[in-house]
Amino acid sequence: MSNEVRQQIEVLVRLQGVELEIRKITQNLSQVDRITSELDARLHEFTAAVENSQNRIQELMKTSRTLDAELQMSQGRIAKSQEKLRSVKTNKEYQSGLKEIEDLGAIVSKIEDEILAGMEQIENVQGELKGHEARVAAQAGRIRAEKDAVLQEARAAQAALQRMEAEAAGLCDQAASEALALYRRVKAKKPDGVAIVSVCNSVCRGCNVNIPPQMYNELQRVDRLKNCPNCERIIYWEDEESRPE
Repeated sequence: MSNEVRQQIEVLVRLQGVELEIRKITQNLSQVDRITSELDARLHEFTAAVENSQNRIQELMKTSRTLDAELQMSQGRIAKSQEKLRSVKTNKEYQSGLKEIEDLGAIVSKIEDEILAGMEQIENVQGELKGHEARVAAQAGRIRAEKDAVLQEARAAQAALQRMEAEAAGLCDQAASEALALYRRVKAKKPDGVAIVSVCNSVCRGCNVNIPPQMYNELQRVDRLKNCPNCERIIYWEDEESRPE
């Protein structure tokens, strides 16, 4: 009976180790989508800044072309007004012509100021664009490499998960039905997933509480599975001298 119980304990301990690793891998895999989304967002932030600057330059250049057309039209109107002024016959018509030329000159001056301001804006945005492009060149490759590494690790973890799930299924087949049922019941109550722990020098390693002396003596006989009276985990005796440092 003692050897049979020892074998069941060994199976449950191994099963727990595999299932804890499965749990860890599963938790890590659950973060992959979040991590890759964050990396995509960071990359988009850089590329969007470049696109925004490019769009602003295009809009400013479009405005500049419109102003150039307005300037040429106003200058043409001034030329016509000046030509017309040469043929006026009355002082009133002459003064009216001068006023028209003056008004058109004010318009031309305003347009020229707007063109100069637009050129300055274009230069400023072009400077911003160079800065954004430099950041993309410096960061985009690193971010893509980081994302590729995350996805590669995820693929490796998925493969490991499949192997461990197969190993866990094999260990479940080796476990006695009653022992496995007890393990499952205890595990379901423990947030950390730890259902079986050793007792060394009368101390439960699951809750660090001393178990009663009589139970500790019975535990060393390894005649049946027992539960810690404090944390209710399955417990087994561990020789202090053989305990790994």
